[in-house]
Amino acid sequence: MRTAIALSIGLISSGVAQAEVLVAKGAKATLTVQYEYAAVGKNASKDDPSEWRVRRTTDMVVQLSAEAQQALSGLRAMDAGQKASLGKKQTQIVSVHKKMQPQMDDMMKIAERCGEDEACIEKAIVAFSSTMNTADIEATKGDVAAATKLDGPRYQMWVPTAEKGTYSIDEAYRAKTSDPLCSGKPKHQCSREETRKGAGNVPALAGSRDAYTTRLEIDGVKNEIYIMLPVPLVGVSYTKQVTSDFPDEKSGTSQGDARFPGQLKPMTAAITGDLRNASGTQTIKMSGADGEGGTLTVKWQFALQ
Repeated sequence: MRTAIALSIGLISSGVAQAEVLVAKGAKATLTVQYEYAAVGKNASKDDPSEWRVRRTTDMVVQLSAEAQQALSGLRAMDAGQKASLGKKQTQIVSVHKKMQPQMDDMMKIAERCGEDEACIEKAIVAFSSTMNTADIEATKGDVAAATKLDGPRYQMWVPTAEKGTYSIDEAYRAKTSDPLCSGKPKHQCSREETRKGAGNVPALAGSRDAYTTRLEIDGVKNEIYIMLPVPLVGVSYTKQVTSDFPDEKSGTSQGDARFPGQLKPMTAAITGDLRNASGTQTIKMSGADGEGGTLTVKWQFALQ
């Protein structure tokens, strides 16, 4: 029975998949994602005013390959309809088991009586078959057919095969302070300016393709794409230039390392039309002080090759 239940789980589907969003295994696609983070603002404090202008961009390109279509999602829990279908199939399997219990008991008695004697077992089964009530078998056919009915596949996973990206950083910060040590300065304030600039390729994360963050699955019944977008998992470098007469700070140039804010939470988007060009845009307000409290705009496009 346990085996039969496991089989039924693999066969569950809440509907018939739509051909225009599910494709043949091995099909190729490209996912492009653009992250743009921007923050512009000022702190109008009389004693310690500051202002900032921040722009960081990342462009990621991921090559994808389609897995085999399947009845159940590899990323999401079953919905209410699928759970109900599973429950119904399990009930039908239990019904089959109950109806066939007398025959199963008779077969167990044969096994106990004959042991390892194959001739005895064969003779007993022939005798049992001649007396068995075929109506009992016929009564189970409907439940067996319903419990093992194979519906069309609904989901399709797309797995990353290659991933690359580029980035740019352009930031400027200005600040003043009325620290007592600045009393001899103009307006009795010290001034500070900082710029951060950098651009190049996103460093690859050492390891196999399992290190890729991209996860993508198509739901052919709801016409939805469920996606976890790629983000840089390692820091990217920039050059920092500081001009300052703040107490205990020197002017100079140094290298910095930045991590981009990314949308790591999975998202679901409707597919309009077919799968050839699915796309979406999402805007996220980031929490943080000064230049870290800006807006992240995410644009993605899935293009079937």
